[in-house]
Amino acid sequence: MKFTLSTISKCSGRLGVLGGLDRLPNLSLATPGIIFHTKGGSIPHVSKEAMQHVCNEPTFLHVSISNTLHMQDAVQASRQTIAEFIAQNNCATLLFPRDPSEIPIPGVPEKELVPVYTRNGRRNISLEQYMTLVESFRPDAYVPLYDGDTDMNSSKKREQKSLDRTEKFLEQCLEWHRNSDALHSCSIIGPVVGGYNEKLREKSVEVLRKTDELFGGYLIDGLHMNGPSVTRLDGTALLPVVTAVCKQLPEEKVRFCFGSYDPMLVLDMVAAGVDVFDTSYVYLKAVQEHRALVFSFDVSSTEQHTTELDTTDSQWAEDFGPLLAGCRCYTCQKHSRAYVHHLFNTREMLGPILLMMHNLHHYIEYFKTIREHVRNDTLSVLKQHLAGQKSLPPYEPSKEEKVLTPAAAKNDLSEITEDDKQSKKQRA
Repeated sequence: MKFTLSTISKCSGRLGVLGGLDRLPNLSLATPGIIFHTKGGSIPHVSKEAMQHVCNEPTFLHVSISNTLHMQDAVQASRQTIAEFIAQNNCATLLFPRDPSEIPIPGVPEKELVPVYTRNGRRNISLEQYMTLVESFRPDAYVPLYDGDTDMNSSKKREQKSLDRTEKFLEQCLEWHRNSDALHSCSIIGPVVGGYNEKLREKSVEVLRKTDELFGGYLIDGLHMNGPSVTRLDGTALLPVVTAVCKQLPEEKVRFCFGSYDPMLVLDMVAAGVDVFDTSYVYLKAVQEHRALVFSFDVSSTEQHTTELDTTDSQWAEDFGPLLAGCRCYTCQKHSRAYVHHLFNTREMLGPILLMMHNLHHYIEYFKTIREHVRNDTLSVLKQHLAGQKSLPPYEPSKEEKVLTPAAAKNDLSEITEDDKQSKKQRA
């Protein structure tokens, strides 16, 4: 994996191209850019055929262990790579332990294990299990096993433990990688951890820079615990950490940072030096909050805009206009607000599909605009334009959603295997 840096603007971040994969040498991603968040290797609610209406070019996929762990035996038996197994052989697969859209299940990590939140509940996996799975999947790039379970509320002791465990895992993973014939064409992404402690972050970068030639890029993690709460994350504490880390990382390597960040916070992180994000924000807005992204990124527009549209609101029941006027996505060209409102009210499967297609299209266009403003060093103008738009009140789940216990949490309590048993003290 290679990253070609083309421009570094004074106040608006940097432009580049990510590519150079051994399996797909002609595939590239313009940065700042996005890779597509997946569930089990597939973009949620959007089939391969439907995706042709959103993006008809090969792309990069974010694949997480948490929702592909159950596929290991099948992939291994097929003797195919994970890309071939999910019928996305023309797309690049980047493998990570966590799904940025999923809320972690509480628990105490064991010394030699890292918790992964699968569809069957919380599972603790060892380094050997993780690297065996990576060898089975043979992704185009992967991140070594690491401990990124920190956020702004983590104690100094927890942040130090995150760094110590990651350093140990990293050393063992790199040794495994060097001795593995199956992984010789896989790129490695180095994890930068340390919570909100800038000194620990600096130490984490120092550890990674010792073997810098092995890494195709870096992942800045440990800023949050994933899930919908990230959409409301305050960047006041986050941005200084991200900025400091980006200054310490080599300019010629790509920087990933995943989570369902608000579009305004994305602009700040781009200015700080982050190159690649994911589309979990789009998924959470469409599927969990039933909201269409309608914020304006045309800085020449003087109209009053709203950032989101609640498709379940009764005011759209007889509105036969598109979700967003002027939008060229399949949903807005073929269907109306009233129809999408009807689909969600009747809980039709087509509702999330159409909303995902619109939100993905809107987010792709948003990043095209970001790249244009980075090129012209006018990202602050775009940020000011977004800041003047009206936001909907934060989403509140219905009573039914609050009462229902996630299946993963239920299974975590009732289906703990012998390998995953913890002491009574840990469970408490």
